[in-house]
Amino acid sequence: MSNESSGKKVIAILKLILLVLIIAGIPAFLYLRYGSGVFSKDTASSMIDYLRHNRSIAFLLIIGLQIIQVVVCVLPGQPIQFAASYMFGVGRGYLLSVIGAVIGTTISFCLAKALGSEAMHLFFGEEKIKEYQRRLNSGRGLLLTFLIYLIPGVPKDLVSYAAGISEMRFRPFLLAATIGRSPAMLGSLLVGHFFVKQNYTAIIILTVIITVLLLVSFIKRDKLIAFLDMVEMKDAELEEKQNG
Repeated sequence: MSNESSGKKVIAILKLILLVLIIAGIPAFLYLRYGSGVFSKDTASSMIDYLRHNRSIAFLLIIGLQIIQVVVCVLPGQPIQFAASYMFGVGRGYLLSVIGAVIGTTISFCLAKALGSEAMHLFFGEEKIKEYQRRLNSGRGLLLTFLIYLIPGVPKDLVSYAAGISEMRFRPFLLAATIGRSPAMLGSLLVGHFFVKQNYTAIIILTVIITVLLLVSFIKRDKLIAFLDMVEMKDAELEEKQNG
């Protein structure tokens, strides 16, 4: 084995270790630091208590938690948005959540671009990442990005990483992702707002609506994914006709 190929192998291993430290290391640290409550159904209430004890920097904590949630794509975002709304209201809570999501998406995108395809394939699975890349590299990649983030039940955890090693430009991708994730984010923020106002009727109505949407999306997830494939296929056919 040549020195050059050995050097490339070492670099690839170091990149993979860095990715593992970020994606797996942060949840492990949170678990060791705060216990299993971080990942339990009581996460939101625990988070609110923590923010209350650190009220002076609560806005920074919300942004930081949202960044971590996007970068470490296995963590849920709803408790963070619930806590943001509880502490700051829907408007400011949305602003803080969006700032964190934008920064987190930027980090994920740039991290993937810096580490390269090989590290993404090794950590997330080559087949899965290539499937995302295929969608994003289609002529309607921005529309697909928007729909992936918008539709509940469609897998979206790895999109920002796949985008980083795709042909998509960063700014359009970031805009499509931010707009697409906003409705679900606002739903979580509204639940927190109604909880503060003790408007339990509104909470029940909103919860029912969200639950129905999630159930329908889960039941129809294969059709939704097929719809994304159809959009991509039509665009590929159009591009082929134009080139032909």
